[in-house]
Amino acid sequence: MKYTDFLKNLDKRLEKYFELHKEYVCCKKGCSFCCEKGDYPLSQAELEYIMIGFSKLNDQLKIKVQKNIKLMKKGGKCPFLINKECAIYQFRPIICRVHGLAYLCKENMVKVPYCVNNNKNYANAYDNGQININPIAENLDTSAIIKNLDFGEIRNLAEWVNNI
Repeated sequence: MKYTDFLKNLDKRLEKYFELHKEYVCCKKGCSFCCEKGDYPLSQAELEYIMIGFSKLNDQLKIKVQKNIKLMKKGGKCPFLINKECAIYQFRPIICRVHGLAYLCKENMVKVPYCVNNNKNYANAYDNGQININPIAENLDTSAIIKNLDFGEIRNLAEWVNNI
């Protein structure tokens, strides 16, 4: 399966999930809390797709991203975050596409967005470490979504950019 075809199918599925949980998700343009600190795991196919997006940026944005990459450390700000917006939004990886949703992950644990602790996504359904609604019943971790697909190994974005 081609990565772009995979993304079209994934985006359709995610659109339904976001609609189902719209009263709990408050993500909007300019909110970049999830991009300020994270691990950003992505597959080799995702990295290649991101680089296509990067190649389409104007020279000024490319320079800003390159400076951000030099500053990036594990767990740091995403280098594609420019003025609180994603410079490669159309080309963003899976972790960014699913962020904002609460879902079941391994061993029936619920993964909630990091921003829940800042009164953002799911804050109205989250209390003392427990979510009070049914989460999305699909593991949306990158490794689970691409488990049977040949999209290459998964690494943290910081590890990928250190090898570029």
